[in-house]
Amino acid sequence: MKKILVTGSGGIGGVNFVRALRVIDEKFFIVGTDFNQYHLEFPNVDIRVRTPRHSDHQFIPLIKKIVAEHSIDFIHPQPSSESLVISEDTELKQKTFLPNSSIISYDKLTTQKTLFENNIPVAITKTLSSIDELQSCFEKFSGGPLWIRSKKGAGGNLSLLCKNHEEAKYWINLWIMKNNAVLDDFMIQEYLPGRNIAWDSFWHEGKLIASYSRERIEYPFKHISPSGITGTPTVSKIIVDENINKLSESAIKCIDEKPHGNYAVDLKGDQNNKMNITEIDSGKFHTTTPLWGYISSKIFKQNPLFNLPYLYVKLGLGEITEPKILGNDIYPDQTTLLRHIDCGDWILKKDGSKVQVL
Repeated sequence: MKKILVTGSGGIGGVNFVRALRVIDEKFFIVGTDFNQYHLEFPNVDIRVRTPRHSDHQFIPLIKKIVAEHSIDFIHPQPSSESLVISEDTELKQKTFLPNSSIISYDKLTTQKTLFENNIPVAITKTLSSIDELQSCFEKFSGGPLWIRSKKGAGGNLSLLCKNHEEAKYWINLWIMKNNAVLDDFMIQEYLPGRNIAWDSFWHEGKLIASYSRERIEYPFKHISPSGITGTPTVSKIIVDENINKLSESAIKCIDEKPHGNYAVDLKGDQNNKMNITEIDSGKFHTTTPLWGYISSKIFKQNPLFNLPYLYVKLGLGEITEPKILGNDIYPDQTTLLRHIDCGDWILKKDGSKVQVL
């Protein structure tokens, strides 16, 4: 039985990753880690180990100790922050299926600049050397509104749609005053009011193996978040759009000539719903991608390799060396995923029928 280490296993993505492996007939011994002792109780793992945060100098030594003590065959770091520090360690990197750390370390601003230079549509983006430059930013964009965003992080970190420069100045100064950010952490972007799309893909030595697209429709408790975004959607729908496929593939190849592993792309439509790339995360699954893998096996009854976490682990273990290309749009079009706290997960099919994801 192969032994898998899942770091960040207590988060939504980590819990779903473990679920995706447990639904497969093949058995795995899974060790889960997390810095939150309560969240660590959620995943269905064989052994739980609490770790410090990835930024703690004891994080990597403890991960190495776990790998040695349990003879770990493969490591899956779910959070992008943990993917980066693990990919930077030569010894641990050998037990992963991650891109190079230089690719994982791309932040939002670097990604936007690289894509713009390669004629990939992106939101117009500005940085600030002084807080007083906000007024001219809004004037250049016909008065706003504009997105204030963090160059790094996830879940809408530091984000707010600001109507004018006074509002933006107050927002940025609030974070600086609380010692939770500095001016250089922020970037300013034009507001894209159109559809919110996620494109998840899996690559092997430069070849696209599988992908799917979904539209994010609603977020949980969006009324309590200034940005209206709270990390992972409660309502999302599988869509099939060849233009999104082509645009996302091209964008990934701009930042990595030979993609290898997981690449998650965020897209947003402008006022005419022309798609723009807003972010690329390499080396991680979007939090619901493992859940779609579980649904693929449990509800859709697809070939086990359509369960992307399983395919990823098999490739990472070296048990598959020449993966079959599954192609784009691997999940049924117009399938809607409904989920909320204490309400369970549900699939609403194209024909209107509903199935609970148990």
